[in-house]
Amino acid sequence: MYLDTSVFVKLYTREPDSAECERIVAGHKIVSSELLYTELWSALLAKERAGTLLPEARQRVWRIFESHLLDDVVELIELNGHVLREAAEMIARVHPQVPLRTLDAIHLATFAGLDSGPLFTGDRRMIDAARLLSFPLAR
Repeated sequence: MYLDTSVFVKLYTREPDSAECERIVAGHKIVSSELLYTELWSALLAKERAGTLLPEARQRVWRIFESHLLDDVVELIELNGHVLREAAEMIARVHPQVPLRTLDAIHLATFAGLDSGPLFTGDRRMIDAARLLSFPLAR
């Protein structure tokens, strides 16, 4: 199952729908773009700045995430020129119906090159773009 950053944040920190996300992901191999590495770090720091995550909790979550990478619980797919070109094409394909952002398009292009099961995202624009592109969605 391919997860975008919005879902990873819910899995690694407590949010109202974290339990539901855990239920959906249970039993699946977890895959994402290596873009996740930076996006997750940024999201954790944003939660810390907002006062919803203590520095110690952020550090603990990051250690867990890195251990999941080392133990192959989470697999990150390398970015390359093909993925970036595909992302640009996807932005054009869903235009003007969906104002797809660059990083979301990179996630979708990474997903498109895999046989990883459904795409799991909580991002409305990504969901709308995935439907236009006929990508299978988790839920």
